[in-house]
Amino acid sequence: MLTTLHAIVLRPTPFQEGGLVVSFLTEHGERITGLAKGAKKPSAKWVSSFEPLSLVKVTFFGKEQSEIRRITRCELVQSPLALGHLDASLAMACLADLFDRVAKEGVEDERLYRLLSACGRALKSEPDRAFAILAWAEHWLLHCLGLLPAAKACGRCGNETAAFAAFSEEWGWLGGECAAVELREALPAGVKEHLARLRASTADEAPPAGTEAARAVTALLQARLLRELGDLGSYRVLHRMVP
Repeated sequence: MLTTLHAIVLRPTPFQEGGLVVSFLTEHGERITGLAKGAKKPSAKWVSSFEPLSLVKVTFFGKEQSEIRRITRCELVQSPLALGHLDASLAMACLADLFDRVAKEGVEDERLYRLLSACGRALKSEPDRAFAILAWAEHWLLHCLGLLPAAKACGRCGNETAAFAAFSEEWGWLGGECAAVELREALPAGVKEHLARLRASTADEAPPAGTEAARAVTALLQARLLRELGDLGSYRVLHRMVP
């Protein structure tokens, strides 16, 4: 059985005899893994199609229930690569790892495809804003997973005017009166407003990542994701390169 889909490349893994085992996020939001025989050989015509976050049109051969199908054709539609741009490369590696871990075989969630597609387009057009785009994706991915409550009010007392001073996995965002933290350990001013901008923006409008509030939110959200998904090599590299 042949199946042709638009998909985003997630993780290419070397396989025997110059082949690659490649995971994809399909247009339906499902993770599919395929084997591309001989893809790493110099004569291979499709090797450039398997860069992480590339949008491709891929044809698989095999039964739908197969754990790994054979890739018979893969056409590159769009690549997000910005040659020589370190920040964009680091962000793409993190996004590929995140979605490779979150997307599931046999489970369709079109929100994942729309989210990753938007990030790919934004990275292609504005690679200098790579970390802002990554932070935007982390925020929305946590919402898709049901792990991040809406940032409208203190999760404990319901006060909608209180500035956020802490985050609790039990209560969510907490205002100063409900947060059991000392002043020096509290979240900086502007966290609530930054979260509102993340929620209201698109990928190419993602708020800047360099403010004190943005850095605090990013650290919290990345830690929450990694606790849920486990260790990701791309984030170890990111944190080593960008302390």
